[in-house]
Amino acid sequence: MGVVDEAEKAEAMGDGDGVRVVIRALHPRNVFRISRSARGEVENVFVRWRHEGVDGFGEASPNPFYDESAGDVRERVLGCAEWLAGLKVDSVEAIAAVWEAVWERVAPSRAAQCAIDLALWDGVAKRRGVSVTRLALGREARPVLTFGTIGLERAEALAERLEALRGWPRIKLKSDAQADLDALEMLRGTPGTMEATVAVDANGSWGAVDVSQVARALARLGVAFLEQPLHPGEDDRMEGLLRAVPLPVMADESCVTAEDVGRMPGRFAGFNIKLVKCGGLTPALAMAREGRARGLRTMVGCMLESSLLIAAGVVVAQLTDDADLDGAWLLRDDPFTGLPVRDGVLRPQERPGFGVEPVGSLAATF
Repeated sequence: MGVVDEAEKAEAMGDGDGVRVVIRALHPRNVFRISRSARGEVENVFVRWRHEGVDGFGEASPNPFYDESAGDVRERVLGCAEWLAGLKVDSVEAIAAVWEAVWERVAPSRAAQCAIDLALWDGVAKRRGVSVTRLALGREARPVLTFGTIGLERAEALAERLEALRGWPRIKLKSDAQADLDALEMLRGTPGTMEATVAVDANGSWGAVDVSQVARALARLGVAFLEQPLHPGEDDRMEGLLRAVPLPVMADESCVTAEDVGRMPGRFAGFNIKLVKCGGLTPALAMAREGRARGLRTMVGCMLESSLLIAAGVVVAQLTDDADLDGAWLLRDDPFTGLPVRDGVLRPQERPGFGVEPVGSLAATF
């Protein structure tokens, strides 16, 4: 599947100011497996908001775990198109006001809210001739060190994934209900990865596992932190578990929106911020600041995303302790360009907006 162009609806404003929305199928280099799914293709939603002749781009990577689909996100954004076209948005304060107001039009889709929010940030920054980082934080972005993620793999494929991450200083390993240490032990025995900082992410699959026992083994193998061992429905177990394990435990699925941050102290050492889950850059920045104020470890993460959403994550990474922003690196058909990554370092460019632009058939569609 390529680009799905909703021409009759998306082009209601013609080639002038207005909103266009397309769905684009993206493909990881290899099938990406976690405890609850295996994905060889994702459908992401891309938004172009044209205002005063300047294009701002937004993206959502809808995830079925949060009851989101590309088709639903597209329809919700299109439902706001005429309203958005009539707004004057020219400041950070105006972006925040739209973020609040658009919710009643797109709820319960945080993914739709995210795509719109990013398009506004990108467009406003471009019209001012500054980067989104400068617009949001008053300074240019520093390079960001990101984790490279390895999904659930058999031994022969695992060796290939480790080779691809040779020289990366940070690696995240996915785990499942088996909670075995095979991948970690192989990583620790492989030249080029054995010295990496390592995190393990269970995606909520360890409900039947003796987490404290496994965590002690992870600590002996030098794991920096454990992410989301239990399903969010079992958060009431986390207070005792946090005291019992010898390494930090981070929330992901248990911390979705800004409203969840206040529940983290005492249950988790920190949390992972994902823009598509929380509704965009506007709430992600607020979550990073609140997490720091509460003394929590913060990380910004991603789904399988283009360099557009990753570039937005880089803005948040200026405020967080860790970054897991390899979603575009994992793709073989990233439809945006302008954000180089080498040996695990994302190097944002000092360009207006998010600093990335659509290429290929997506550029032709927009």
